[in-house]
Amino acid sequence: MSSTDKEAFLAVYKEIESEILDDIRNLPAIADSVKEQLITYYSKCLPYTVPGGKMTRGLTVVKGVEVLKQRALTDEEFKHAAILGWQVEWLQAFFLVADDIMDASITRRGSPCWYKVPEVTQDNAINDALILENMIYQTLRRHFKKHPSYVQILELFIDTTFQTEVGQHIDTNGTPYADGARAPLDLSRFTLDRYRGCVRYKTCYYSFYLSCALALAYCGHDPDSDEGRALYRNAEDVCMILGEYFQIQDDVLDAFAPPEVLGKIGTDIEDAKCSWLVCRALELADEDGRRVLEDFYGRHDAEGVAKVKELYRELKLEELYHEYEEEQKKNCDELIAKIEPENFRDLFKFLLGKIYKRQK
Repeated sequence: MSSTDKEAFLAVYKEIESEILDDIRNLPAIADSVKEQLITYYSKCLPYTVPGGKMTRGLTVVKGVEVLKQRALTDEEFKHAAILGWQVEWLQAFFLVADDIMDASITRRGSPCWYKVPEVTQDNAINDALILENMIYQTLRRHFKKHPSYVQILELFIDTTFQTEVGQHIDTNGTPYADGARAPLDLSRFTLDRYRGCVRYKTCYYSFYLSCALALAYCGHDPDSDEGRALYRNAEDVCMILGEYFQIQDDVLDAFAPPEVLGKIGTDIEDAKCSWLVCRALELADEDGRRVLEDFYGRHDAEGVAKVKELYRELKLEELYHEYEEEQKKNCDELIAKIEPENFRDLFKFLLGKIYKRQK
């Protein structure tokens, strides 16, 4: 089995789901009827929120272990790597369920956001996000408690969760709050410096670095040794560039990709997000253009969104993005070519290939 075997990877998901439902089934001091309600509910929640995406984060762990071992994985190694990969997908599910509530999003992966499902509601979805996070640690304890890298694996998830939540706070507060409501729009807060800090913490660590670091940890590379320190540092350096590129792609797709292709309805303009597009627009716009942003950015109406997108088109931001994409691809290729050992480069080539010119 290999990182290209999605069927085998999905089969591991089913095993993990079954184990978690058994945990609920075996809870003491709860009536059988209540347990059945819980099992019915989470039998819907888990497949709705965890699988269903491109699974790149999870498959990257499997690919990383393959690359580091330089051979086909044994069945046990594949299963271990897949379990770790699915915990990254579980972390993603936790973040997305919460993020969709915070952003008042409508759809995710072509379906209603979890909190928008009629029998779920926002109250349940908040609790479900917390449970999804806890399930990660239940699964890690079940499968890796005796593994020599267990503590390091736990610390990677703890650190990455903290980093991402810091990034989420920066993202949510691009426009601050006052007296329980959004404060008046302050365009001076939308800078590329703020944007890069947000992206590093909100996206780069959990979407790219975590999967690579988990592969290194599982394969026994000690981050405190000279060799290990270099491997983790190289992984972090490349992942920060890949993550920024990925997030800028996301911002452009949010504004310009058709919802039926993207799988969700973009809301960055309505939510007054500190996106790459608005930062670049502020750099390039004249007085009239800035007035459009002052009047319409952050408004929850179709007219305001259309006006902002029209300004983006006038400023040729899509064309600027395509120039950036080619430059970033070249930068990534050059950085990857310097990584040692040479076989480790294949992991980052795999990641770059997954995101270069993606459409959703």
